[in-house]
Amino acid sequence: MRWKKVLTLALCMALLCAVCRTPAAAISTSATSTYVIDVDSGRVLYENNANEERPIASITKIMTVLVAIEASTEEDLAQVCTVSAYAASVGGSSLYLLEGDEITLLSALYGCLLRSGNDCAVVVAETIAGSEEAFADLMNEKATELGMEHSHFVSCNGLVDEDNYSTARDMAILGAYAIQNELFAEICGTWVITTEDGYWIENHNKLLSYDDRCIGIKTGFTTLAGRTLVSCAQDPDTGERVVCVTLNDSYDFDDHIAVYDWAFATYTPKTLCTAGETVTTLTFAGNGATATLVTAEDVTYPLLEGEESGLSCKITCPSNVPSVIKEGSEAGKIVYYLDGEEIASAALYYGKVVYR
Repeated sequence: MRWKKVLTLALCMALLCAVCRTPAAAISTSATSTYVIDVDSGRVLYENNANEERPIASITKIMTVLVAIEASTEEDLAQVCTVSAYAASVGGSSLYLLEGDEITLLSALYGCLLRSGNDCAVVVAETIAGSEEAFADLMNEKATELGMEHSHFVSCNGLVDEDNYSTARDMAILGAYAIQNELFAEICGTWVITTEDGYWIENHNKLLSYDDRCIGIKTGFTTLAGRTLVSCAQDPDTGERVVCVTLNDSYDFDDHIAVYDWAFATYTPKTLCTAGETVTTLTFAGNGATATLVTAEDVTYPLLEGEESGLSCKITCPSNVPSVIKEGSEAGKIVYYLDGEEIASAALYYGKVVYR
């Protein structure tokens, strides 16, 4: 059974099109580029120089691990990989694997995200695609699928700055998508682990220890890229999750903590609907049926103070209603608007159906 993609492509498009109403002078960072979004709605909370293409260093490994997880079954993750000469030879941060060593694919994924192991990333790439070059093709395919329009990958570990680049915005899209994958979130939120095959791996993302709200994701550094960081934090009171990306930021941990403080104080999640909620009842003249329309999912959206008065919604249903309406069948959708701009939607299905 393949690990489930828990964020649909439709939600990725919501990340691309989300409404941005950032309060003036609300927050700032020391970064060259910054992007902050709400994970579940995709609303842009803050951005600065967000589309500048820059080297990204080891946050590249977010894509490496995500691609590997989505390409693997649980059985695949348990497979034992033999470390190649090339994997053992890469420099920088590593798990200090030697040629001929054995490591499971899952342990290599932990090595990528926690230790930022450049050697582990190569093990992953070679196991999944046969070579780093072939694996980079998979990374670029995924970037295209997610709408990362200003990203290009040639490296599985971010050691290569030239022609391996992204933007704060693109990495936020990737981070918000990845953190909704159960296994990815479990790995990047782990502080320290001793794997079943005997590797002791500690997380280099010290933000996890600096702020209890942080639940992942990944740090990076090269001389050219500077300090890069993609992080996700969850408000313990509301459950709201935000992803913050800073590129070339010497004070990244402090900046991300300040962003968490500001975002959770400034935006309040508003529940627009809950799964199973009846939004209206329709009567059909043609067949004499009365049916409730029920929402298929929870929908929340972060609002600034005073914005709730600008909310509205519209229900759309298919023009051709079947002669026999079945409970649980598709009934249309409900679309939510803020000041006339679409911000979210939920599928509707028929609930209780009564024929007269």
